[in-house]
Amino acid sequence: MAKPTVFITAAAALLLVIGVACGGAAQEPSAPSAPAAQPQQAAQQQQQAPAGQQQAAPQAAATPIPTVIATATPSPTNTPTAAQETETLGGTLRIATIPPVQQLVGSWLGTTTSANTQVRPFTDPLVHTDRFDGSLVPGIATSWEANEDGTQWTFHLRDDVDFHDGTPFTANDVPHSAALIIREDAIATDTGLFRGLFGDNEEELLSNIVALDDNTVQFNLKTPNSLMDFFAGAQQGNLFIYSKAQYDAGGIEAYENPTGVGPWKFEERTIDVNLVYSRNADHYRRAPFFQEMEYVLIPEETTRLAQLTTGQVQIGEISRELHTDAQGSDLAVLQSELPSIQVAFIIGGVYNPEEAGPCKAEGFENCFYQEGEPHLNPMVREAINRAINREEINTELFGGIGRQHTVWGYHPALPGYNPRWTEEFDDKYGYDPEKAKQLLEESGYAGYELTLLLTELPGVPEMIPMGEAAFSYLTNVGINVETQPIKWSDYRAKYYRPGKTHGTLAATRGTYRPADITLRFYNRSGDAGFWRTSVDPMTDVLYDKATQSVDPEVKAQALSDLGDLKFDLYSEVPIVWLPAQIVVNPAEIGEMVWPGNINASFTHTEYITPAN
Repeated sequence: MAKPTVFITAAAALLLVIGVACGGAAQEPSAPSAPAAQPQQAAQQQQQAPAGQQQAAPQAAATPIPTVIATATPSPTNTPTAAQETETLGGTLRIATIPPVQQLVGSWLGTTTSANTQVRPFTDPLVHTDRFDGSLVPGIATSWEANEDGTQWTFHLRDDVDFHDGTPFTANDVPHSAALIIREDAIATDTGLFRGLFGDNEEELLSNIVALDDNTVQFNLKTPNSLMDFFAGAQQGNLFIYSKAQYDAGGIEAYENPTGVGPWKFEERTIDVNLVYSRNADHYRRAPFFQEMEYVLIPEETTRLAQLTTGQVQIGEISRELHTDAQGSDLAVLQSELPSIQVAFIIGGVYNPEEAGPCKAEGFENCFYQEGEPHLNPMVREAINRAINREEINTELFGGIGRQHTVWGYHPALPGYNPRWTEEFDDKYGYDPEKAKQLLEESGYAGYELTLLLTELPGVPEMIPMGEAAFSYLTNVGINVETQPIKWSDYRAKYYRPGKTHGTLAATRGTYRPADITLRFYNRSGDAGFWRTSVDPMTDVLYDKATQSVDPEVKAQALSDLGDLKFDLYSEVPIVWLPAQIVVNPAEIGEMVWPGNINASFTHTEYITPAN
């Protein structure tokens, strides 16, 4: 493990005032009809700070990152803009991107980010996402409805869609595609979810997801769920449509060259080099405005920028600290219509005490909840939060465009947000290294050893510099920090999936989406969970209440209660909300509009127009 050279000097530790970011006027979300009741906690020692604890004055007073609720560009009819009506057809659209976490063409083989980046171009989900306001709108499914308790969902499908190989799409392709998600080799984000909702094996799943006729499919859920339309859409990102006929003819190996129903046709890929797609001129929604699209996979930041400035690519994923350099080279920075990305540090080892004992995954022992883990102590978690200078990170790495992030998984514009988190954030989470030192001393964990995992995901190329900044902050308050560079796929496989994150801290990113979706990834225990960062068993109780209720008020209150639990227990280290941003060459790119609430750096590439 190496200790990196960090970008923050001693002088930079002083307060840096945030500039005003672009956007509409901020609004306060509506308050809940009644204050959220604080749930009774199962582990009292994890909630309470020491009696008589006095707050020390911070080294530098911090101005809170302002809260903003972004509004989307109005699009009441979702009709094409004037730029989209152009008859100009471009040649090859080349986009320089960070290599995905998993390089795949099977959505069941990786994360929603990986699937949305690589699979969504060539095949569609049932439900489309409006590119202006991020809402769920008809796609392959023209309409859908649920029964009163949310245990049965029926989707009505288009009758004029063909796969790229000419075979017709029918309702029979839907249960087949869902069954791929629960294959034995599946490691999809939704694998545990689909097994819990529809069955642990293909036979059981196919008895619960049924084609009623060629254009109607019914989902019969084992437990109530109010989000099935979300799970069937691209915002979720694993239930993409694959051809049952192709599978019947060639088995799973046939999907090495998959046919699809998307706006682009899959052509070829070279691992660590590129993916190539061609235009589907007959797509039911929108044929692309370019003949071909190529994702050029480039891990080096400066190389992606160089390819943009020399005209080798027209679009590039570039870190925000280099945006000024890009604009100086006559490039333009575009951003998503909605707030897109939440950025935070995940505190490792914060497991539900009911998950004590060996991991269920073969080969892993002594995992999950372990008594004596420093991060189980709420004073340690508060100390980590107090040590981090969020305003400096926002200014130095994100150019001041970030907005306040109070609780991981929650945005003020979405159901379940409690305004008290905004009001109390500076008092409870504000930058205060002296307070952090005091908390560590009183906890008995001053000088404990922490492994800082340096990794990155598409959409936030600043994640590694963010980790380097955290190294400086945490070392400054007396934590014995060592760093470990690691690929996200290795972090996923070796640390958080098997429950071995003890003594670690890692940056992560999430998407603007309903809180219960993000909470399932990070705070849900058991097989349905992904990270399992749940310090209190009440998390699971409230999560089930939120997701199984079809009453919006009950759902919102349960989410608010769960957020109260996370906020008061310092469950994570929230940093900032960001818009998704991309750099383009305006001499070659006309219009590029994407919502930002899909778990990928950018989407809706079929709508990108060439410059006039």
